[in-house]
Amino acid sequence: MKNGFSLRLCLTLCVFARNGFSRFSCALILLCIAFVDAYPNVHSQVTITVQTPGEVRIEANTPTPIRSWSFRNAYAGILGIAERIEDFRATTSSEQDAAVRKIATGEFRSELPANKISYRVNVSKPDPANVSHVSWIAGDYGLLMLADLLPQDFASISLRFELPGGWGVTSSNSGDANLYQVAAPEKAIFFIGRSFSRVSEAVDEVPVTTVIGGNWPFKERDAFTSAANVMKSYVKLTGFKLPGGAFIMIAPLPVRVGDTKWRAETRGSTVVLLIDPAANFRNWVGQLGVIFTHELLHLWVPNGLELEGDYDWFFEGFTLYTALQTALKLNIINFKEYLDTLARVYDSYLSYADDVSLIEASERRWTTPGWLVYDKGMLVAFLYDLKIRKESGGATTLADRYRELFGRRVAANTSGNEAIIALLDSPPAMNGFAREHVETRAKLELEQILPSYGLTLDSSGKQSELRVNQDLNAEQKKLLRALGYRK
Repeated sequence: MKNGFSLRLCLTLCVFARNGFSRFSCALILLCIAFVDAYPNVHSQVTITVQTPGEVRIEANTPTPIRSWSFRNAYAGILGIAERIEDFRATTSSEQDAAVRKIATGEFRSELPANKISYRVNVSKPDPANVSHVSWIAGDYGLLMLADLLPQDFASISLRFELPGGWGVTSSNSGDANLYQVAAPEKAIFFIGRSFSRVSEAVDEVPVTTVIGGNWPFKERDAFTSAANVMKSYVKLTGFKLPGGAFIMIAPLPVRVGDTKWRAETRGSTVVLLIDPAANFRNWVGQLGVIFTHELLHLWVPNGLELEGDYDWFFEGFTLYTALQTALKLNIINFKEYLDTLARVYDSYLSYADDVSLIEASERRWTTPGWLVYDKGMLVAFLYDLKIRKESGGATTLADRYRELFGRRVAANTSGNEAIIALLDSPPAMNGFAREHVETRAKLELEQILPSYGLTLDSSGKQSELRVNQDLNAEQKKLLRALGYRK
């Protein structure tokens, strides 16, 4: 039962009681009160104040007293997030100090039940490794992610912002000016800053919004159009229209990240894209399109699914390949760039030991170098697409599995690994292909596999080269043309 519904039910029963249904209603009202007491953070009132650069002050009032608070301390392999919480205090309903103790990083306990807490969060030093994953404020902009700013047991909140003069705030959450209603704080991201440009329209009945901060060598409408084209492609790919739409935030990257020119994060229905303003992209709109092909697919996979477990090999590796195919279909890249990208990924794959299965690599993604999830996962998707096209005479592709995935053939809250492997192997012609390549530690030797599909991979030089064979038979030519080959 949703908390909001339970409160409405209690109010309804109160009306019944006033109309004579006293004995029945009183019993249910007592149950409702007990239910609300069991969920003390129903619709907490939260205020986030930005006072000094790189610091936020947070105050929260809860409807019933609490004696313990826990903050997220790890996310996406990033440790020590809760170390930024400072000056944590708690008071009772009578404004008495509740005597809080810090018992561990991000863990607080009080001697007395408290209705109000306040604390500061240092968001002044975004780290290059986690700048797209945690909250920060730098220069004229900031990203505030409630998952690392609020205690983890806050289930539903009313959120008010107090910002410096000339600053504004925007989010995918419903709100008016600086006041927002947030049903799922762990997924909520707020973009704050001095100025934004915003474009919002429906794309195939799916609401899409782009919010851009900073000055860029591309037009706001061009960025939206690029995102809209990708969204249309994925609605067609999956056959599923995202109920929450897509809310895309583009902001300046606040810290240099080596040679990396951009960072991204997709959470809930929000896509965050941080770009180095000094990036020397030859085609900015084309670069945005390439990024969107990957990040926007995450709105569907895994965000649009309700599967359990570590199946990162699919929602990262297969997403990389599907994004590459999408970029080719949308003419963002050409077929040579498609082959060159796969060759570079194979070089990356060959650069480390492939001694674990893709399932094992997914489970260890945040504790060991996780490139196997991306590189091998992408190459397995490539091989799967080639094989299913060949075996079906072009009648079936990897894209068909996505439509089945979102056709509710896969039940919610089941194992992502088992469900997706079974789905990929459902065509008889695949003969356990996915299970073999995902569950076992078999290494990929593309040089031996690709010639049957009309492709040659030469990895003898400094960089591998993936080329189309000179002499293609009719079947190979049909397959490669279906992939995007035009000769």
